[in-house]
Amino acid sequence: MPDSRNSWGGPLSEADPVTIDRTRGGVQTASDEDLLRLCAAGENRALEELVRRYRTPIYRFLARMLGSTEDAEEATLDVFVRAWRNAPRFQYRAKVATWLYRIAVNIARDMHSRKKARPQETRPDSYELSQAAIGSAEEDALLRLQREEKSKALERALSKLGDSDRLILVLYYLEERDYDEIQAITELSYTVLKTRLARARRRLKTLLETQDRDSAGSNW
Repeated sequence: MPDSRNSWGGPLSEADPVTIDRTRGGVQTASDEDLLRLCAAGENRALEELVRRYRTPIYRFLARMLGSTEDAEEATLDVFVRAWRNAPRFQYRAKVATWLYRIAVNIARDMHSRKKARPQETRPDSYELSQAAIGSAEEDALLRLQREEKSKALERALSKLGDSDRLILVLYYLEERDYDEIQAITELSYTVLKTRLARARRRLKTLLETQDRDSAGSNW
């Protein structure tokens, strides 16, 4: 008979008696929803699988939102800690992935509020640069440098936007989420989301154009 408390000290959930034996192939082939039910029942292996599936995209999203790899690592851990603790209360009205992103958004907002008085750190793109092919040709090296410059310019512009504008742009353009997913994550109506996205795009375009002019002027 299993212990009445899980290894993190929380009570086991009796809402849904999902067990690993009911999932073909174990946790690796379980649905996100079944994994969360298993988390609610105190099954550590289910949490490990959930982390394996979503750690990289959640970290990438938080790195773009927070501008710091250290903050992103801390926030990513916090996302899964909160997911574990709140798994028994999940209502299954949204996708588990959407719920995880919503937790990440709330954590990012909290961290921004605490750090507003401190200067913004340079946001590294090591996770993107590591994906670039390493070649010996000068042309390849030049292309990588150009991509890095564009990425840094985008990062600088995003860092100057408000939290709301940056969130929507990151989700839509960098995370490539569709309108339905962004609505579920941000809890905005379609009309409000469309209006804010258009406004955020205009602001980003203005910032990028200003940076281009400043950069061109500094080269004289």
